[in-house]
Amino acid sequence: MSTLNWDLFIKLCFCWVIMGPYAKGQPLNGMSMDGIDDYVAVSGSSALVANLGSFSMACWVYPTNAAPSFPDFDGIMGLRNDANADFYVLQLSANTFEARFRNSAGTMHTLTQGPVLLNQWQHLALVYTGSSLRFYHNGNLAGSMNATGMITNTSIPLEIGRLSFSNNPFYLNGNIDEAALWGRALSDNEVMCLYKQQLDSASAGLLSYYPMDQGIAGGNNVSVPYLEDVKGGYHGFFYGLNLTGPNSNFVTGRQMMGILRDTLCRGESLVYGGTTYQQAGQFRVRFPRPDQCDSTVCVLIKIDTADRRISVNRNQLSAVQTGALTYQWINSAGTAIQGATNRTYTATSNGTYRVVMRMGSCMDTSYAALVSTVGLSDELNLPKNQAIRVYPNPGKDWVQLIPLVNGTPMLLEVYSVDGKIVYRQEDFGEAGETYPVKSLDWPNGLYQFRLQVKAWGDSASKQASSKCWIVTNWLKQ
Repeated sequence: MSTLNWDLFIKLCFCWVIMGPYAKGQPLNGMSMDGIDDYVAVSGSSALVANLGSFSMACWVYPTNAAPSFPDFDGIMGLRNDANADFYVLQLSANTFEARFRNSAGTMHTLTQGPVLLNQWQHLALVYTGSSLRFYHNGNLAGSMNATGMITNTSIPLEIGRLSFSNNPFYLNGNIDEAALWGRALSDNEVMCLYKQQLDSASAGLLSYYPMDQGIAGGNNVSVPYLEDVKGGYHGFFYGLNLTGPNSNFVTGRQMMGILRDTLCRGESLVYGGTTYQQAGQFRVRFPRPDQCDSTVCVLIKIDTADRRISVNRNQLSAVQTGALTYQWINSAGTAIQGATNRTYTATSNGTYRVVMRMGSCMDTSYAALVSTVGLSDELNLPKNQAIRVYPNPGKDWVQLIPLVNGTPMLLEVYSVDGKIVYRQEDFGEAGETYPVKSLDWPNGLYQFRLQVKAWGDSASKQASSKCWIVTNWLKQ
């Protein structure tokens, strides 16, 4: 069992409180916007804040445009129809952001504040309290003004990476991450906590949350259908994004979390924060801090396992797993077979066999393989599965036996993994080329089908020639 070491505990200096798993997509991504036509739109998002007395939004942004100016301002995120429903933030110039709230009466309240930290991640938040508009930069209040009214329009989309303006929208040139919308006013302390630590999806009044932790950073993400809202399900659709390569795509985002990585062997577990993890995945663990801002650790667990299948060709066994550091074949008693340390092994006696493989620091044992053909001198010399097929494999209550050689079936024997005969048939009647076998009462496990065939000769009379055995394995589950 793997446990968190004491040194890591001292570095974290937090009480352990598990808040539950979060296992969607790749960790800690953001989105790159090309400043030309890239953006995400969430239809009708203004309905979420319509007629509310207060609301807030926040995000991380990495601006790269050194000289935005009209008509090429850089829209970051928000609602905007430039008439009666504005609540947004954009980069106005090399040094200033513009934050605006326009109510349903068309009254406009605008804050123009700096600084803009070019080519750096920075946190922005815009809060409308019902009596004031407040703009925050990296957790600190950068500017405020009196403001009243509300938004009643319910048809305006939330745009991320763009803001609509007449026929010339403002597109963001840079990266964005952790976009969120609340149906209430955030406090100064809450905004500071958003700057210090990862956003908690359980935050009171949170309406939509786009962590952007999807896809593969800089990889091919064309199959990702939309930007996921992990809070309210108000997913956003992509426009203009290539979704492949290092730009105009999912990229490495703002790194807000400590990361704990561990690789477990099959059957091992990781004990962390009072919770036992036994499966591969990504989990977010939150810890309370003295300043009332929760901290987050991303726990990444990988299970280091081998492919446990064995390929069987009569008495020739081969581990399907390639590249293991070591192989050791063992018999049915679990005893290592001396000298059997290669990926392949030729059994010299009938019985069950397994192979123990070392993958990295982990040892893994294969499924059992049954050999019952040693000593059959009249066995047909054909490769595995070239002479007989059982279908479906794996199967359940019935299996179809399909000989793949020209001949007359004489005798069928089915052996269990412990070498016992569970089925025997001598009369095949007129069933033709496919023979059904009822396996309903057999226990789940590995079985071997041995079919004796009287092969047809090559003469025109088709007189029967020698008998031979054809063999294959079948798994019931």
